[in-house]
Amino acid sequence: MVSKIDVAWDLFLEGKTSEAKKLVEQDFSIDTCTDFSLLNLMGYLLLAEKDYASCTRIFEKYILLAQQNEDKEQEHIGLHQLAMIYRDQGDFHKALKLIEDEEKIIEEHFPNDNLKKAVNNYEQGYVRFKLNNLDEALTFMNLSLEQSLETDDVISQACSYRGLGEIYLALEDKGLANTHFKRAIELFESVGEFEEIKEIEELINR
Repeated sequence: MVSKIDVAWDLFLEGKTSEAKKLVEQDFSIDTCTDFSLLNLMGYLLLAEKDYASCTRIFEKYILLAQQNEDKEQEHIGLHQLAMIYRDQGDFHKALKLIEDEEKIIEEHFPNDNLKKAVNNYEQGYVRFKLNNLDEALTFMNLSLEQSLETDDVISQACSYRGLGEIYLALEDKGLANTHFKRAIELFESVGEFEEIKEIEELINR
């Protein structure tokens, strides 16, 4: 049987945020919820509504729960999601601190997982880009690309190419920026991520 949470995730991924929320919100209480999938979903749904206070509480609970269960997999995910919330609000220093905490867990517990490393290094690079540390940003984003190319995760590869495009644009190297953007568009196209393509085209035309 397909669970209500799975159906809600599908709705959320199709962009039907309010339908997804209607389906699960009556079953959700932050104080009693111990289901990582539901916490994660509610966090995303509230982030989509820009309810930063509530989704911060959810992911703080998520991290605490993971620590109590000594679940390193969920702890690193929670740190990553909380960092995303701070990045979304423009608190880049706080976001970077959480991403660095996540990196320590990945290095210690998942040293051979290139996808985890690639996604972490993407954030490391992107947050530094936002802090205008462009040389450091470039180093991390190149590392993210290198690691994502070791996996078959097309989205991760496309994100790294897009990130490099944005950094080269900030460095005023239009040629390299467009080369990376073009590759990102090809990859996003191959998996039907047209929203992402629209965003890249806006960056190119800016």
